[in-house]
Amino acid sequence: MPHFNVLAAVLSSIPVAALAVVWWVRRIRRGVDWVFAAVPLAFGASYLSSFVFRVSAYQAGCQGFCPGWWGYPLPTHIGVGVGRPEFTPGLFVANSLVYYAVILVASALVLRLAQRWGWSEKGFFARLGFVAVVILLPLAISPMLFPPPQPEVSGPSLRLAINAAQSWRWQLRARGFMDRRLALVDVRQHPDGERHRVCFLVYTWFYLPYRQVYVDLEPVGVRATGGGVIPRSASCWVQP
Repeated sequence: MPHFNVLAAVLSSIPVAALAVVWWVRRIRRGVDWVFAAVPLAFGASYLSSFVFRVSAYQAGCQGFCPGWWGYPLPTHIGVGVGRPEFTPGLFVANSLVYYAVILVASALVLRLAQRWGWSEKGFFARLGFVAVVILLPLAISPMLFPPPQPEVSGPSLRLAINAAQSWRWQLRARGFMDRRLALVDVRQHPDGERHRVCFLVYTWFYLPYRQVYVDLEPVGVRATGGGVIPRSASCWVQP
């Protein structure tokens, strides 16, 4: 399981959030209302991340199985063995603190851009375009900007994962318009016992989990011999 530097995340989020709070309170009329309103939004975002970002127990690079986790950027649930990840209140609060700092800073930047752009003088469609470009577009392309949570692998497993991802895009030519990011699920032996199978979770626009794909690699692990697309609820390891 990857090492999460929780202390560093908390220590960096606290001063950022504090400075953002001061800015909102001093510079914006009724800014204190937004400071308090952002608290439940941060907890809600942290809770939502436990549904959107899920890493199952995996074998790649592990003796047996490594536990999975839910949540992003910090885990809100941590697994024990191959069991269902359990809720960890302390990490949930830490993750919420990260989101709180992000919400306050991002909203402050959007507000400043709107003020400089002359929001109050613009018409309805101009404002709609501003929201689309400044808010919705960055959220839509977020899978291309930030790495997803996934098992940290090295050595042969990392080589197989890289080759499989490249084969999915270039050799099999199976990447679609909705496929914005591949997150590694696991690397295991193919059911035939000779080839390798690499499973990925596909994220689409707005970092929504979309589907799963698997790529079968030849025994030497360089070229793909096949692959397929399956629903998120299906298992990569029972496919023929």
